Order: sequence, then C-alpha cells, then structure tokens
Amino acid sequence: MKSVAFLTNRTDISIGSHRIWVLDLSKYLKNIGIDVVITANAKIAANYDIVICGKSDVNLACLFKSENPNCLVGIINLAADKINLPIDFVIVGSIEEMDSLSSYKNVLLFPLIESMYDIEFPKLHSKKDCLRIGFHGSFTHLAKFEPGLRLALEELAETVKYELLVITNDKSFNWTIGKPNVKNIMVKNWNIETIKEDLTSCDIGIVPNITNFSALGQESPSDQGLYETDYILRMKNKSNAGRAFVFHQLGIPVVADLTPSNFHVMGGNDCGYLVSSKNGWKKALLKLVDHEKRQEIATNAFNRFKVLYDANTWTMNLYEELLEINNG
Repeated sequence: MKSVAFLTNRTDISIGSHRIWVLDLSKYLKNIGIDVVITANAKIAANYDIVICGKSDVNLACLFKSENPNCLVGIINLAADKINLPIDFVIVGSIEEMDSLSSYKNVLLFPLIESMYDIEFPKLHSKKDCLRIGFHGSFTHLAKFEPGLRLALEELAETVKYELLVITNDKSFNWTIGKPNVKNIMVKNWNIETIKEDLTSCDIGIVPNITNFSALGQESPSDQGLYETDYILRMKNKSNAGRAFVFHQLGIPVVADLTPSNFHVMGGNDCGYLVSSKNGWKKALLKLVDHEKRQEIATNAFNRFKVLYDANTWTMNLYEELLEINNG
C-alpha cells in the first residue's frame, strides 16, 4: 500500500476545497486502510509515497517536487491558468474542471462529497403556510439570480408565501445585481456550527450557477447563434454540482440551472429540476409548493446520490488511479 501525505499551509475549515479534498478525503483514505497524514512540514511529507497539495499551495508543490523527484506530487482544484507545472497529477471536482485542465496528462475526478452532510434518512417534508427557499454559496453567485431566477421569485411571491434564506461567505456584501424585489429575505454568514441546521430548515434549494451576460453589463453575443432563441450559457471552468449535492444529501428538493455536472443526479425530472428561463424557474418552484412532491423529489435525489456518490467507492477509484500513475 502506498502512503499519502496532504501537504498544505491552509487550515481554514470555511474553505470548501480544504474541507472536502483535504480533511474529508484524508478520512476516506484512512477508511480504506491507507496510511495518511496532513502536514505543513515538507520534511514529514517526504516520507510518504504520494503527496497532495492544496489549491493555494502551488509554489510549495513545485518546490517539493523539485526536491523530491521520486514522490508522486499533485495539486487539488488547480486554477486553469496554471499550466505546465512540474507535477504528476491534478484532482478536480467536476467534468467541467476536468476538461479545462486537460493539458495535464493525469486529471483525476473526485466529486465534492462532504461528510458533514451525510445522514441516514432524508428530511421529512410537511405542509407549510410559509415556505423557506434556500441558497448557499459564495456571494459571487448572487449575481447569477439575474435575470431568470430573480424574476421567477418576484412572480412567485404574488401567489406563494415564502421567505428566502441566503447563506453566503460575506454577509456584508452589497447585493444589488440579481436581488429579487420581495419581502422576507434573510441573509446569514456561512458558519460551520450552524450550516447543517440552517440548510435542513429549507423546504426548497436553489442553485444558480450560470452567469448571464446582462449581469456582467455585457450584451449577449446573439449574432454568434443560428437562431435568436439559442441558449448562450456562460459558466466558470470550475463549475460543479457541489452546492446541489449538499441539498441532495440532506433531503431538500433542488431547482438548479443547466450546469453540466447537475445532470448526473437531476437529468430526469424525478430527482429535481434543471432550468434556465424565468418560466422554467417559476414552474419548477410552483411544483415544489406541494409538500408531497417535495418529499418525492427529495427522496429520489437522496437515494440516487447515495448510489452515485458513495465516498468509499470514489476514494478507492482515486487511489487506484494514483497507483496506476505511480506504476506507469
């Protein structure tokens, strides 16, 4: 068995990549019998066969590889503009990110499977006089409410009583672009002590991820399409289904946009709804007003996630890929 060291200077557990690809992945590797250490000390890491560095530790990874050429060295969640680095592999969280880093020979997929949201049974949904619609993610995603989701939420408020819970990494952010003109918007800072309880309190999860050109103050390049009705979608190279995964894990039904990774769980309407237009968002949200439909969709997605994203299975696959690189 090859041993694995996570070499990183980062300790902030509010950073998702650190929680999932360092803290959780190290635990998953231990679960399958691998000798693992997390350290900021390069001398300690040099005693291990495989060394995985954090996304903010690029310089550290390159220096370590130059000093320890026999170690297999990789980086988590590498920025797409970091090309031709002297490393052996990169670990990514989505097919979008995998493609953007395809200049590297070894790009390994490990989805954003977060252990703290792993529960035995999905949430039990009941009839509500006032629904709670929840969003969680970086404040940079809030502009992605514009225009479809924003307009849908405004129209929904005319017939459905709900509150919008926004959990983000910067409560002080001045939200203007994409903010719906509705009552009862509650903004909270992401907090590891309360995030699970906060999200579980939601009846519906919304996951906007596509950047609309108008939100950037840009005109849509419609002349590049064959038809005026063509979809023109813009997303980050690191787009992933991680924020939807959390809702799936907790048993919260999800409405999300057309990001490719979302299709793995929600490709059919039995596990959630994938939309883009104002009418698409509104129609999906209206369906989930019914608590029995929420329960059906949430339970289906919960069970499908359990099958598709078993942590031990993905960890074993990742470890076997690392062994192949080492032996190759």
